[in-house]
Amino acid sequence: MNAIGSRQRRVLRWILVLAGVALLAVSLTQPWGVSALPLELAHTAARFRQLLLDGWSAGEPAASITGFPRLRANLLADSLLLVPAYVALLVLCTLVYGPSPQRHPSLRQLLCVPAVVAGLFDIAENSMTGRALDELMRASLTDATVADITLASELKWTMLGVALLVVAWRCRVAVRAPWHAVAAAACALGGVAMAAGAWSALLPAIHVGVGAMLVGLGLLARLALRAPT
Repeated sequence: MNAIGSRQRRVLRWILVLAGVALLAVSLTQPWGVSALPLELAHTAARFRQLLLDGWSAGEPAASITGFPRLRANLLADSLLLVPAYVALLVLCTLVYGPSPQRHPSLRQLLCVPAVVAGLFDIAENSMTGRALDELMRASLTDATVADITLASELKWTMLGVALLVVAWRCRVAVRAPWHAVAAAACALGGVAMAAGAWSALLPAIHVGVGAMLVGLGLLARLALRAPT
């Protein structure tokens, strides 16, 4: 971030603290080597159930397997901590690099929409996953329920990709510095990989996208905090 003010810098620090807490909470509420990402793109009830039994039942007492408390805690941590963190960071980057508020106030707000919509789809996806767990416990889980989760996930990753592309575009327009160019390239790679991976069900592409997003946004945050006041 180039011309970042002292207030925005304080907000950025709090967002980074929230992001750190969120990542820790999400990591602690899932079994080692397991994530909710395959569940998001399961497509069918049979695949959803198999992924649950193969991954999320690991280490759970037999009496609590059907409730999947760790997955529910993971979904809650994602909705309450991780989603607000990444939406806030994307919105802050978009506003800092966005057009002048005096000349293009409406455009600045419009450019923030993809990040906010991505967060809303993420929360909806988590809610529908919880509903799918309830239906699974009642032996009434259907392909239609899982298809809704998959659609919400595809839209979430797509909108998140668009938000990253917006940040990359505005960063290259606003700043002509080598490290900002690297950050913009990482954000652009992340955006494309996320959207492509979601609609092609290529989980490695989404993982690459998430990694590129962390590099790009992390570098922008570092540049902002190290910039002279």
